[in-house]
Amino acid sequence: MSGKRYGSIHNVLYYECEKTHRMTLSMLLNVLIQVSGEQSVKLGLSDEKMAELGYAWIVLQHSFSVKRMPRANETIHVETQATQYNKFFCYRNFYVKDDNGEELVNFTMVFAILDMEKRKMIRIPAEVVEPYGAPFEKGLLRVPRPVELNEEDAGSSTYNVRYFDIDANNHVNNSKYIEWMLDSLGADFLTEHELKSGNIKFEKELLYGQHVTSLASVSEKTDNIQTAHRIQTADCVHCTASFEWKGN
Repeated sequence: MSGKRYGSIHNVLYYECEKTHRMTLSMLLNVLIQVSGEQSVKLGLSDEKMAELGYAWIVLQHSFSVKRMPRANETIHVETQATQYNKFFCYRNFYVKDDNGEELVNFTMVFAILDMEKRKMIRIPAEVVEPYGAPFEKGLLRVPRPVELNEEDAGSSTYNVRYFDIDANNHVNNSKYIEWMLDSLGADFLTEHELKSGNIKFEKELLYGQHVTSLASVSEKTDNIQTAHRIQTADCVHCTASFEWKGN
């Protein structure tokens, strides 16, 4: 038994897409988080309510598969539900469908609760998870780790964390990590390839003013191309990821 299901409709705007008119992964992620936030508001657990309690939701991992990315001016239907939780982690699924009900993208996300004052993860308080109706499962739901970066073949790009990269939790928004990782692949690669799947794991938050290096390596498989990524600062790994691609 899974939790309460919630759905919303979104019209893909031109500025949510890149030059091939496909919706960007970072913009799609923002829409998914928005829809889960809408459900939270309806259940009485808005961001403001969470802040009153001294808590904030944080995302630890995304795992997803893509049939095709939504396109500019397309209407998409986003459905989400919390599936289960344990002492420290909550799991939520997202389904993105077109007007005909065909599934385009599906996501699994792993969430945790951040104590905003201590800036540390805490045990999931019953008051913030019970309204979603997801069952408690004692064991961990194993989500595979991203494929490791090939250090010898990795290229790199550097970025500075700007004010507009920071969200209401006072750290870098998850979508910015994705932009830095994919940007390091270059325009030619991104124009000539489409996403098939991905796995993104967040290790440690990034804060305003930090200097970031985005590393990426590319390897060819039998039926696809795989890229591996790492976001790091001088003394810390903040995010790792791997993606599978197909040619246009």
